Amino acid sequence: MDDFERYSDYNEYDEDEPRKKSAVGRVLKILVGVVCLLVVGVLAFRLIIFNRYPDSVKNIYFNEKLTAYYNETDGNIGALTQNLRAEYDDPDEGNFFGDNLIVIPEINQLQLSVRYNVSLMESIKEKYGVELDADADDIFDFRLSVIPLSKNDGTAIATGNLSYKNTDKMLMYRYYKLVFDDVDLTLEGEEEVWIRLEIFIKGVEMKEPYMILVYEDTADSAFEDYKLSSEEKPQ
Repeated sequence: MDDFERYSDYNEYDEDEPRKKSAVGRVLKILVGVVCLLVVGVLAFRLIIFNRYPDSVKNIYFNEKLTAYYNETDGNIGALTQNLRAEYDDPDEGNFFGDNLIVIPEINQLQLSVRYNVSLMESIKEKYGVELDADADDIFDFRLSVIPLSKNDGTAIATGNLSYKNTDKMLMYRYYKLVFDDVDLTLEGEEEVWIRLEIFIKGVEMKEPYMILVYEDTADSAFEDYKLSSEEKPQ
């Protein structure tokens, strides 16, 4: 083989090389696309779960008092609802979240849902040195306090009695349905009041409880009629 033939062999154009690079590029693009779709899917799923409450804690609950009032009024119970302005107890940690406020003013009843992530158990362990079972339904105490805004001094007066509590769970979230009776929704002599939910860990000495503002009766607040669904009736 002469030098020219040898040079021709070495200088031969490999048509497969660009095809290989092109194939690798397509595979990489597909992989990147799949990863992006997975990330978006996971975020969307978490967002859906984050904003979803099981019906067992979302729907109105008819205890004995509300059932009697429902029958007395032929179902016209005058229930109200309100979007919570700050549905979490802590803007940084967001330990507990409140939602699905339902108020029946004529019988002084307040209902709401509370949610927390099981990761809260680790936070409690680090802060208070106690281990709690996230699936236990008796690890927290709940109390309502009404705040007269005219005093502007942090005054909070305990109000209402917890008459019903139910729990549920979904993935990493745990839920409570709370019903309070005998709630003082309008303090005598007060034009504007707040009501907050206070959450205590049973058996733990806390400087202050977890707190969520769950009710606002002020000039800037607004209530809407809560319309009962076809399934929301006394059993």
